[in-house]
Amino acid sequence: MKKILLMAVLASAMTNVFASSDAAWEALYARTEKACLKKSNLNDPQVVGERIVFGKHILYRVEGIYPQAHMQGKKGSVYCLHPYPKGRPEIADVP
Repeated sequence: MKKILLMAVLASAMTNVFASSDAAWEALYARTEKACLKKSNLNDPQVVGERIVFGKHILYRVEGIYPQAHMQGKKGSVYCLHPYPKGRPEIADVP
């Protein structure tokens, strides 16, 4: 988890990002949020709180229900760090 957050902070310090319009940003947020919800592997996932944009990464907190048999029915929360405009999201459990 610390590695993911450190990577995001360093990336934000080294890059500048410019979007062409508000609509382009909203489309990007929708796409990355959808990918994070899917990658979370939680049942009924929802983004909670505000997204955080770091340079070329977006951080979301996702809550839902664990689907695993030994955790079934328990609420869970994960962080999702999604590089953009391309890239695959990474998931870390919330301690």
